[in-house]
Amino acid sequence: MKLCNTTGDFSKHCTTEFEKIKELHDAGFRYVDFSMYGDEVVPFMHDNWKEDIKRLKDYADSLEITFVQAHSPAFETLETLSPTENWQDKFDQTVRSIEICKELSIPMTVFHAGVKRNTSKEQTIELNKQFFEKLLPVMEKTGVNLLVENVGINDNNGRYYFNTAERLKEFIEYFNHPLLHACWDIGHGNSMKIDQYEQIKILDKDLYAIHYNDNNTLADEHRIPFLGTTDNDKAIRGLIDIGFKGPFTFECTCTLKDKLFAFDTLNARKNASIDVIRAENKLLFEMGKYLLSTYGIYED
Repeated sequence: MKLCNTTGDFSKHCTTEFEKIKELHDAGFRYVDFSMYGDEVVPFMHDNWKEDIKRLKDYADSLEITFVQAHSPAFETLETLSPTENWQDKFDQTVRSIEICKELSIPMTVFHAGVKRNTSKEQTIELNKQFFEKLLPVMEKTGVNLLVENVGINDNNGRYYFNTAERLKEFIEYFNHPLLHACWDIGHGNSMKIDQYEQIKILDKDLYAIHYNDNNTLADEHRIPFLGTTDNDKAIRGLIDIGFKGPFTFECTCTLKDKLFAFDTLNARKNASIDVIRAENKLLFEMGKYLLSTYGIYED
């Protein structure tokens, strides 16, 4: 299994995607998850964006870095709660993120399903179907798979969340399109206190990607493996038993990164914590190699 990490780990500390890729390379990673979760797509919202992406691809190639998956922009697709969020801008960025995947030869990108207050399960499923149908033209044009991710949130305020494998599977089967599948976030699953092995088995061939992280409470902490309560043996054996073909992708540093960056800002120490993130990424690479080698599935 290929060991992968996200450019999102350096989103607060690097100003360009070139820098982020170099940081992951220096930590040991050769397979990369291109995070477009925040505002990363904004610089590519112009007519000559393909030239910029080609330069990025050429640079990654020079480092022998391969992009293997991505994360699409995050926004409230069904109910915009922020007065500053422009729904159409975010939608257009989502379309561009899928086009970027095509140019970087990335076969799949992760997306969060939408939720809405006081909306039933049936309504939520249908509304999400209607939203994803808006993305079908660019999905079919590019051939990029869209992967719906589980969240670690219980239903609340009349909102229905795709927080279990059963719910993801139900939606995927309802949508019924060969380019829509699932991403399973291990930490989100652990925060729901559900059996990871059984959840992974339910998704089976619809599981195209993972986000591997740990947590110690019900909170979405995104810790390094073994720093929380996740049963790593069950999770990895689940992947092995379904014949999982995707990369072993970490998403472990986002919470720490944000806290360190805020601490830097509070103490007027601009970017001082980047060395901590670098050290954690090197540890993360060794941790991943240790985990996968234990089961004889580590691939260079």
